[in-house]
Amino acid sequence: MTNQSKSSLFSMWFTLQPWKKVLLAMVTGTILGLIMGDKALYLKPIGTLFINAIKMMIVPVVFTAIVCAILSINDAKKMRRVSIKTLLIYAISMTVATVIGLSVATLFAPGAGLTLPINASDMNIGKMPTFAEALVNLIPTNPITAFATTNILQILIFSVFMGISINLAGEPAEPVRSFFQALSAVVFKLTALVMSFAPYGIFALMAATAGEYGAQALLPLMKLVLSGYVSCLLLGLLFYTLSLSLFARLSPLRFFQGIANALILAFSSSSSTATLPVSVRCAEENLGISRGIAGFLLPLGTTLNLNGLAIYLSISTVFAANIYGMHLTFMHYVTLLVTIVLTSMGAGGIPGSALIVMGAVMSAIGLPLGAIPLIAGIDRIIDMGMTATNVAGDLFATVIVAKSEKELDYATYNS
Repeated sequence: MTNQSKSSLFSMWFTLQPWKKVLLAMVTGTILGLIMGDKALYLKPIGTLFINAIKMMIVPVVFTAIVCAILSINDAKKMRRVSIKTLLIYAISMTVATVIGLSVATLFAPGAGLTLPINASDMNIGKMPTFAEALVNLIPTNPITAFATTNILQILIFSVFMGISINLAGEPAEPVRSFFQALSAVVFKLTALVMSFAPYGIFALMAATAGEYGAQALLPLMKLVLSGYVSCLLLGLLFYTLSLSLFARLSPLRFFQGIANALILAFSSSSSTATLPVSVRCAEENLGISRGIAGFLLPLGTTLNLNGLAIYLSISTVFAANIYGMHLTFMHYVTLLVTIVLTSMGAGGIPGSALIVMGAVMSAIGLPLGAIPLIAGIDRIIDMGMTATNVAGDLFATVIVAKSEKELDYATYNS
């Protein structure tokens, strides 16, 4: 390759749109990882540095976004109306996700005919908190601890109280209001700076993941992985697309174009929380959602709206039932539907939430937990798609609410 050709490629790279850079980095990183194998793990520290930089932004983004959202939505009736709409959309979308997951898994029958030595005692599943424990843990006893441990739910609650208090204080709190608005602008710019390194971090992450697992790791459990990804695609194509086009009268294609950066980062990082700063930017800059709605609903969605987790739990439970030869009746499916939707809400605040909630769901219909160690072996591969689905669901719900509240800039959305 001549120096002129190299210079041309170099110039072309910097003229690409950000989402195209990230997509190209993901594809080339995956190919390189499959070629290099374990040697690709040498690139992992670069990806880890990028993820650490993203995580560095989580607390300031959530705190400033929610406080400023409350400051901009200081109408109590509007806040109540927005909250009710949002929770209703969350409940509907998670129900649809669960039904799709159970249907696809029943059709694909992952685990059928699979006989592998599984010992339930090999897996130490954490304990699901009781309702009383979950309720008590909503309020942080020490906000600094909540910030230090990145407890999103506690930070969210504290931020809401802070925003309401500033509104109630009135004129004496004007300097504090101005401070938070200025801080939000600074945090937003810092997030943009961090995200300029996204293509390089995602390239390293995908290369390391592909090199570590390889294509052969998917083959024994391909049906389980395939069930998950098909379910996610169906949720996007059937529910998100139809809802946006028929009910919201918005372009689904433009929606998915606008959230591409967030989806790719969610897929490569397997973290909805780490993707939150990017989701907020996509919502405001690409979809035209007001800062108040985006800043309030997106952090809320990371803990309450887990469509991908609902699918993951659905396919995993059917997978375990097939391994143990358990025939699922209509009442089993009803029990699973209710259990999955209720236990998934708020599971984002539990470390290792997928496997913990999985144990609770399987126990609800009397299934042994011995299949969980097998699922845990490919958790990362499945979780990548499920996390992207969680993020898409959060942005979908935010768009629907913003449209209904006339907080959506059509010119930006359609540009």
